[in-house]
Amino acid sequence: MSTTYVDAAVCDWVRSTTGISITRDNAAPVELAIRLEAERRRLSPAELVAGVLSGRLPAQSFIDAITTNESYFFRAQKQMEVAVGELLPERLRKQPERDQRLLSIPCARGEEPYSMAILLRERGIADPSVRLMGADISQRCLADARRGEFGALALRRTDAVRAKRWFRAVDARRYRLDPTIVARVQFHRINLLTDDVVALGGPFDILFCQNLLIYFDPATIARALAALRRLLRPDGWLFVDHTEWNLPRAGFQMQERGGCVGFRPSGTPLTDAMGPPPVSRRRAVPKPPPALPARPLTSTALRPEPPSRAATGPARVTDDAFEPPPPTALDAFDAALAQAPLDSAALLGKARVLADGGEELEALECLETLLEALDEGAIQMPLDDRIEALALFGLLLNRKGLGGLAQGYFDELARLAPGHAVLRLRGAGHV
Repeated sequence: MSTTYVDAAVCDWVRSTTGISITRDNAAPVELAIRLEAERRRLSPAELVAGVLSGRLPAQSFIDAITTNESYFFRAQKQMEVAVGELLPERLRKQPERDQRLLSIPCARGEEPYSMAILLRERGIADPSVRLMGADISQRCLADARRGEFGALALRRTDAVRAKRWFRAVDARRYRLDPTIVARVQFHRINLLTDDVVALGGPFDILFCQNLLIYFDPATIARALAALRRLLRPDGWLFVDHTEWNLPRAGFQMQERGGCVGFRPSGTPLTDAMGPPPVSRRRAVPKPPPALPARPLTSTALRPEPPSRAATGPARVTDDAFEPPPPTALDAFDAALAQAPLDSAALLGKARVLADGGEELEALECLETLLEALDEGAIQMPLDDRIEALALFGLLLNRKGLGGLAQGYFDELARLAPGHAVLRLRGAGHV
């Protein structure tokens, strides 16, 4: 488990292909992605790396593995409410003959654009007057987005009334979004750094680009901002996460609206203009965190979907169709990790919550970060917690059909705790 395949060549390839800068802090998820993808293709990790870097093997599934993160509905709710409740109505009044265009990039599994579609429907803003689009680098995320089904963790910040109105329970762990909301958002696969962004059909009136820039080095940030500037109308609005306020400098100016900070192309006449952006501390994170939709955006031919003209109105949902899970546990772990990214108790606790919520890839990434730090001696943790982390890692890998990769974790578990219940279950063929 201590062998690493994330060398300088891999880091250069990831940076040039996706824009993500790999450091010691976020190398563990890339290491995990290499081993998962190698197992899936029945190759050694070295063979996979050589094939992807040389172009002999298709890279998209590997890109998906290193950029697939979990997000949730209404994550940037205040910014969304300002965009939908103030900016869009104002722009529609001033230019009633022109549709407004709104882009979420990167859009993860669609949580952000779908949240805005819900807000638009609740405010009675007609479908044809506002066009919603989501774009991302991950083909897997976009496939999930188009299905419109989400785990309970994706709705942890959605109030119960809204959840019952717009979601229907599929089973104990999955919830389906109202199909009229799903139909309202068009999705595209594009790489913001390498593809022709004109193919998205802009310009856009409002861009949401949350938690992408913090994973780029300065040169890549400049390239990304230049692409965003080309996508935006001269009087448009760009919204980024508060951790990124110090980044949109060249070509943008900060403006406050409705208690929110946004950015507008330089030269736009401003009201309530603000001074220079406050310096935001760049958070040291062990990986692109599961709570973020952070990923540079994908490539390939674009097949625009026709604008939705689906019937309006919410799906019929019974009172017991959805009960959102308490958010306190995951929020507490996220808060602890924001202060100490290698807090072993918080990483293990977060992995448990994610695994219980069906977010298995994100749980594996937390565990990989934890075990990697342990192997390197960067942190210490109680033996019982290490045993639990190994057992959970092996179980999750085994559940995903990666028994060969799980074996190493089960072997170490057997060395540390020969009579562990997971080993007995595995011996009996139950895992």
